[in-house]
Amino acid sequence: MKQPTKIENCLYAFLEAGPAGLRQIEVASPLQGYRFKQQPGLFWSSCLNTDVSRLGKQNILIARTLDPFTRKDGGQANFYRYWLPNRKAAGQAINLLNHYRLKRGADYLTVNLVQMLVEQFPPEETQAR
Repeated sequence: MKQPTKIENCLYAFLEAGPAGLRQIEVASPLQGYRFKQQPGLFWSSCLNTDVSRLGKQNILIARTLDPFTRKDGGQANFYRYWLPNRKAAGQAINLLNHYRLKRGADYLTVNLVQMLVEQFPPEETQAR
């Protein structure tokens, strides 16, 4: 079976990160990217904003806000934090992720895992942050 694609790993990372989301500095290195908690693997990206744009073109809603980072020398660097805003967006991300999984011959995510991932997000009428 083929390995997961970058877009699959990106979708799964957003689902697993939950309402806390991700920012570029957290996923920038192939050695220290976002480590999955529920399955083996790692998501890293040298250009998270491009991945977010790509997901947007596939109708996945990603919320964002400026989230500055303080460097060791005290200087500030500006990054955006991105996250799935609600359960509806999480459900759409699950559907797209399962589409890609099926396409490469992998099983769908289990019902229990899907439920755990989706339920951590707020209902559609409310949004995190």
